[in-house]
Formats: sequence, structure tokens, C-alpha cells
Amino acid sequence: MRFPELAPDEMTPRQREVAAAIGERRVGGLSGPYMPLIYSPEVADRAQLLGDYLRFNLRVPERLRVLAVLVAAGRHRGSDAASFLHLDTVQESGLAASTISALCNGHRPDGMTSDEEMVYEYCMELTRSGRVKGVTYDKLAARLGAEICLELVAVCGYASFLSMVVNVTESPI
Repeated sequence: MRFPELAPDEMTPRQREVAAAIGERRVGGLSGPYMPLIYSPEVADRAQLLGDYLRFNLRVPERLRVLAVLVAAGRHRGSDAASFLHLDTVQESGLAASTISALCNGHRPDGMTSDEEMVYEYCMELTRSGRVKGVTYDKLAARLGAEICLELVAVCGYASFLSMVVNVTESPI
């Protein structure tokens, strides 16, 4: 691990303040990617606040949000993409177990609903190239709305960001 866990007495006052705030807001406290992020307390604080917002305040249906996270994290993490989500979140999301398994193994799932297929294509294009073809966007926007399209960009970007943090810092999730 490139960024060893800091004990409270090794932290600056701002790091301790942010660590305590994250601990109050997040199940599991200062763990996973937030442990190395505390080296930059302002980034850690804002990243965790964004994560909470993306988890609890979006219009995108939960199963589609989870699908987007699994696609985006899987593009950077491989088979442990599901570890970016609480296990109960994945299991209770409404995604079929076979869909979850396929995504975690880097495969295109069979048997997705039409909404899931559209979100899968949208997120795959986005995470591959940083762009989405007009036809892919238009199809999803017509079905779910432009706001959902933008929310999915935020979800994929955030999952990619956390994946990169974990990869670069060599931190356990």
C-alpha cells in the first residue's frame, strides 16, 4: 500500500476533522478509498459528499445506478467491481444475480431488461471513450430523460475515480 493508514495522532487537525466527519456520514467510516484520500483531506471530504449524493439523491433507479457502477468500476478493477458497493446494495438493487455475476466478471450480461441494455451500452461507451454516440444518448434520453443521462455520467465518473484511487494507492477496498 502506497499510502499507509494514518493513526489519528499522525493526522493534521484538518485530516482528523474530515476523518471524523466521514466516519459519521459513512457506514464503515474511514475505509476503502477514503483511507488514502485522507492524505488530501479536502479531496476526501468532497469525494465522500459527492458519493453520498450519488448514492441517495438521484432520480436514476437504483438497479440502473448499481449497473452503472459495476460497468464503470469493472472497466478499471475487473472481477472485484462489486466490492465498490455494499453487498446489500447490490443484492437488493433489483438486478438479476446473473447480471451482477456477468458484470463482475467483465462480460456482457444476457437477459437484461431494455432499460438495463440501454444503460449498459451508454455506460460502456462512456467508460471506453469518455463519449457517448448520439444515437445511444438519444435512445436513453428518450426513454429515461436527459437528467438520468447526466446522472449516469456522474455515477460512472465517480466509480472510475474511486477505482483509480484504489489502483494507484494500492489500497484494499
